[in-house]
Amino acid sequence: MEENLFRYPAMLNLKNKRCTVIGGGKVALRKTRTLLAAGAMVTVISPVADENLTVLAAEGKINLLLRSYQPGDVNDSFLVIAATDNAELNRTIAADAPCLVNVVTEPELGNFSVPAHSASGRLTFTAFGGGLPAFTALLARDIAKIYGNDFAGFADFLHEARLNLQKLNLTPKERTAFWRSQLTGEAIGLLHEGRLNTLKERITDAIDSFRVKS
Repeated sequence: MEENLFRYPAMLNLKNKRCTVIGGGKVALRKTRTLLAAGAMVTVISPVADENLTVLAAEGKINLLLRSYQPGDVNDSFLVIAATDNAELNRTIAADAPCLVNVVTEPELGNFSVPAHSASGRLTFTAFGGGLPAFTALLARDIAKIYGNDFAGFADFLHEARLNLQKLNLTPKERTAFWRSQLTGEAIGLLHEGRLNTLKERITDAIDSFRVKS
C-alpha cells in the first residue's frame, strides 16, 4: 500500500490555552518561546531548567515546575510538547496525553508536527517535509525573503481595507467579486516590483468609488 505523505495543515489559536512543555533544555526553551508568542499559558516541567526558562518564570511568563514528569501532568493541557532527551519518557508522555502532543525527537509518536516557519507581520510562511527539518527550515526562510516586507505591509493594509469595505452597503457576493478583481497576478507583480504604494492607492480608490455610490 502506498504511504500517505499528506498531513492536514492547520494554524492553531493558542490564546489562553494551557500548554505543557516537558523538558528544560534549549529545545524546550525554543518551543516555550514560540508558545508564548502565540498567547498560550505555558507550564514547563523539568528537574533542571535552562537559565532563560528560570528568567521567564521569575517574570511571571511561565509556570516552571522543577521536578520530574508525573502521571496526570498533562491531563488538563490543550497541547503538550515532549522535549526531553529520554526516549522512554517521551513515549510515556505521548501515551499519557489526551490532547495534541508533539514529540520533538520522534514526531511519529505524537499526533501533530510543527512545520518550519518564518513570520513577517500578519504573514506566517511554513514548510513541512516530514523528517527533513533542515531543508524545510531553509525553505521557510527563503519563502519569507521572496515575500518580504512589502507583502507584510500589504497584508496589514488589506486588513484595514477589508474592515472599511465591510462598512459599505455591499452584499457578500459583491465584496467577494471586489476582492477577486483587485487581488490578481498583477497585484502580486506590483509587490515584487516594490510598488506597494501604487497598489494601495488603487485599492483605496476602488473602495472610495463604492463609498461615493452608496
